[in-house]
Amino acid sequence: MVDFGLLSLDMGNLKDVDDEAEFSNGIADLHIDGSRGHTEAEAGDDDEEAENLLVGLGFVQPVEDSEKWKVERQHFPSKVGGCPAWLDPINIPTGEQSTCGICDSPLEFLLQVYAPIDDIDDAFHRSLFVFVCPNASCLEQDRHHQSKKPEENPRRCVKVFRSQLLRKNSYYSYTPPSGEDDLPISEGAALCTWCGIWKGHKACAACKQTKYCSRSHQVEHWRGSHAVYCRQVQAARKEGKMDVNIPVCSPGPVSDKLWPEMELVVDEEDNYEVDELSDPNANVPASDKTKSKAQLLLEDYERRREAGEEFTAADLEDVHEASQDMQLWAAFLAKIGKAPDQVLRYCRSPAAKPLWLSLNGQPENSGIPSCSHCGSRRIFEFQVLPQLLNFLDFKDEANSLDWGTIAVYTCERSCGEGVGKGYAEEFAWVQPPPE
Repeated sequence: MVDFGLLSLDMGNLKDVDDEAEFSNGIADLHIDGSRGHTEAEAGDDDEEAENLLVGLGFVQPVEDSEKWKVERQHFPSKVGGCPAWLDPINIPTGEQSTCGICDSPLEFLLQVYAPIDDIDDAFHRSLFVFVCPNASCLEQDRHHQSKKPEENPRRCVKVFRSQLLRKNSYYSYTPPSGEDDLPISEGAALCTWCGIWKGHKACAACKQTKYCSRSHQVEHWRGSHAVYCRQVQAARKEGKMDVNIPVCSPGPVSDKLWPEMELVVDEEDNYEVDELSDPNANVPASDKTKSKAQLLLEDYERRREAGEEFTAADLEDVHEASQDMQLWAAFLAKIGKAPDQVLRYCRSPAAKPLWLSLNGQPENSGIPSCSHCGSRRIFEFQVLPQLLNFLDFKDEANSLDWGTIAVYTCERSCGEGVGKGYAEEFAWVQPPPE
């Protein structure tokens, strides 16, 4: 298995041959090239076109303590869980962008994908970040908001942000990273002491040292460990001993609610063949293994047919839809069966389509809004599969998240208009699990 960049090592915007070779051994080994057509074939595509399509499969692997440096921002990682490695470490989304549109709680970091585009200068570095509210009821309500038009002010609990930079920028070296000792060339914004995700724009009124993104995280930290620390600081100040034997509050996240941090690595789907002995359901969440509504309907139809019962036009239409659903589900399992551990499918192209699980919950043709910054259409770039749910270590199984797939659509031009101040918000469509 290889990292994302091994899908493409061509760096079209590099001029010097020696420099290009050096760079190919660095950043190119760490990314998906977003300019290539790694696509899913839409029903009805020509067979010849389908044969030429490439799909990148994303897999998770644990990050050992000795290799934590690999997922730091100066190494341009693709990763799941933990804290985001913000590409632009200063102009981080704030306000309503950072919170759930339904319950107003800070969103949790799900994953990020590093996907530069060769022929766009200001996308020499380019990352996409996915955030989700951990509240299952919010995700349920999100389905009613995602189909709303932008002017209807949809309240979303799944958000995607895109950031991109020129090769020469204020945050990273012009030369590729070479190893563990590399550092960014500038500091990032102060982050929330509790979650380590969003900007810490609120400070503890007493000690003035800890920073928070929200009142709720300040309260959680106080109820956790900060109350004791803060009282120590105040006592030391009164005695003139501020710098004596006072523990330094952890600069990193102290929350125990972050999802496990894992590296995302990729391989080409063409490198996998279906293992007839493997179970394609092996890593599909339990809710998807049970009989679907479509299966039950077809079984009932067969029972009624054998009993000689008559069928109405509505009955036959239901059976037709159920049959289509079963075909989609079978196609999904066949694709997943090639590599049951895959958690992400990457395929940025105007012709790309997600791998849907059923007819239910698909967007209409006009359901994907255009880029809010330049007006260009958004195209499919990658999807998060339900298999990822098995790796997120939910504390409350009864109220844990569940999805069929999360399809991410981004500006076809990957325009720079939206990232002038750091991040452009893109669009995610969440398909629910099969009924």
